[in-house]
Amino acid sequence: MRALRYLPLLAIIAGLGTAMATDWSPVVYPAQRLPLVFSHRQHLGRGTACAACHPAATTSRSAVDNLIPTEAACRACHPIDRSQPDRVVAGAPPTTCVACHPGWTPTTPVARVYLTPTPLKFDHSAHVKTACSQCHGDLTKVDLATTAQLPTMASCLSCHADGAEPRRCADCHLAKPGGLIETRFAHGELVPQHAGTGDAHGPQFATHHAQEARQVGATCNACHDQAECVGCHQGVVKPMDFHPGNYILTHGVEARRGKPECSACHREQSFCVGCHERSGVGTRAPSAFDAADPGRQFHPAGWASPGPGPNLHAGEARRNITSCASCHREEDCLTCHSAEPGKVNASPHPAGWRGSARCRALDRGNRRMCLRCHITQDELGCDWSGAR
Repeated sequence: MRALRYLPLLAIIAGLGTAMATDWSPVVYPAQRLPLVFSHRQHLGRGTACAACHPAATTSRSAVDNLIPTEAACRACHPIDRSQPDRVVAGAPPTTCVACHPGWTPTTPVARVYLTPTPLKFDHSAHVKTACSQCHGDLTKVDLATTAQLPTMASCLSCHADGAEPRRCADCHLAKPGGLIETRFAHGELVPQHAGTGDAHGPQFATHHAQEARQVGATCNACHDQAECVGCHQGVVKPMDFHPGNYILTHGVEARRGKPECSACHREQSFCVGCHERSGVGTRAPSAFDAADPGRQFHPAGWASPGPGPNLHAGEARRNITSCASCHREEDCLTCHSAEPGKVNASPHPAGWRGSARCRALDRGNRRMCLRCHITQDELGCDWSGAR
């Protein structure tokens, strides 16, 4: 029962370290203020039934219902008399005001209970045949029940086996128009922090979530519209915190490795080359390198030659063309790899390329790309038999 588990605000703040180690979220179960003294252990030890103090729980159909017992419920056993705040009745349970309201004095108002409604849907009446301890744990060992006794997602999934499926999220969580889960509330933002469904959003999750997104049963689309993924992966939205500080000085290692893929957000022929040329490491702007001077060449001897030779760049280009494109524009490649008159007409394709499955796949996907080197329509198509 939601009403059974709240702490005074200061107690919650003091216990945040413990809270973060549990399986519940402070956004799902917001901080509450319950300035009361109460012992579930003592009441249950006397044989008191849960419904005796929480009768509304058997019919409650909303998680925002306040199921904390009122003074009227307490009066069934405690002979409370407000006109006699220090009254003690022999043989009867405590009746003084300070027994339940610590720090109360006749000159100060009673500290009020403050509850922030939980952003969940829950029907107690549908679970009336389920033992309270199955969801709330063993309260015979608990005095003031707190958020530690509220049901965790793991406890819910022990019965609702299909509850982790994205189509089921809105059964319990509030949803926006359109069906996505509502994650922003006045008291915080709902972010998966635990591994119960395999999608904990830990440190650097924004840049390292591929494994979670690919797993069977991934719950991404319960909270995120596909447009969010496409917007970021296609570079429409560029999150400014994607790279760490001073990344411009260290990005070369990841760029050569190809992970993360730079071109997912940046256009190599404009963004990368433009920055490199402005920094003096491109091919068109003045720089400290000179291909005609052996002492100032960027690449080693035999890297690229118009005629027979080692042409060491071929293997590197096939391994990671992105590394080449970070300094060279497409026109540099076309100096040799083009069928235009006056060009070297060196084919970048391996033996047996024309007519291969790879050739046909690229031809079907984007024939315009072929026209960068093959300048006439007659040369296009994987079944062309003329001289290459």
